[in-house]
Amino acid sequence: MTDEELLGLKFGGGTVAENIQHAVDEGHLVQEADGGLRLAADAPIANWARVNHGPALDCKFKAQFLFKYVYAKSAVPQGCSACYKVKIVPRTLRELIAAWGIGKKIACRSKWGADLDNPYSQNIYAGYFYTTGLDGARVIYRVVREIVDAHPLLGPDVTMSIKRGCSEYEAVLGPSDQYSFAPELAELELFLRKQFHLSKVDGLPPVPIALWIDVAYRIGDDTYLDFTQGKRLRPKTIAYEP
Repeated sequence: MTDEELLGLKFGGGTVAENIQHAVDEGHLVQEADGGLRLAADAPIANWARVNHGPALDCKFKAQFLFKYVYAKSAVPQGCSACYKVKIVPRTLRELIAAWGIGKKIACRSKWGADLDNPYSQNIYAGYFYTTGLDGARVIYRVVREIVDAHPLLGPDVTMSIKRGCSEYEAVLGPSDQYSFAPELAELELFLRKQFHLSKVDGLPPVPIALWIDVAYRIGDDTYLDFTQGKRLRPKTIAYEP
C-alpha cells in the first residue's frame, strides 16, 4: 500500500491521518519540525520497578500511540498480538519485595509495583512477566510458580495467572481470545514506527520504594515496617473515649 492509502485507513470513525491530527490538536501528540510524532506526556510511570532482562517492549508506541490515538481505541495493535503476561499478585509489601527479588533472577522482562491506581486492576500490588506467545507464558508460569511456592515469604497462596496484552484492550474491545487483526495493520505499524519518536530519558527512574511504603501505610499493610527499620511512616493519632 502507498503511504496515502495507509494514512487513509479508517479506525474509530476517522482515518489514520484524521485521528493523528485530532490527537495533535487536543495536545496529546506533538508534531516535530521533521514531521515526526511523539507523545506530549512521555515520562515513565513512577510506581514500577522494572527488570530489563530482555528486548525492549515498545509499549509507548503500541499501547499509547497506536491504540489510543491512531486506532482511537478501536483496534488492538498487530504488534501486541503475541504479548502475554504472567501476573503475580502479592498481598503485602513484604511479598511484593520478595517477588521482585525472584524477578531479578529470571531471564524475562518484568515490572513490579503498586497497582492501586490502575483503573483496570482490582489489586493493590502486582508483578508482570512479559512473554511472547501463550506457550512462552506457560513456560515462565511453571518456572515462577515453583519458585514462589517454595519461597518462605510467599507460597502457594500467592495468586498467579496468565493474561494477554493490556487490560485496557479487553475493557474496551472485549475478550482477548477473540481478538482479530486486519492484514494491513502490520504494514501500517511498520510505516508509523518510522514516524514515532521517543523522548530522551536520562537513565532509569529511581525504584519507587517510598511510594510503595506510602501505599502500604494507607491500606493498613504494616509489613512496610520491615523497610523503615520499624519506624512508623506517620504517628498514630490520639483516640478519645466516646
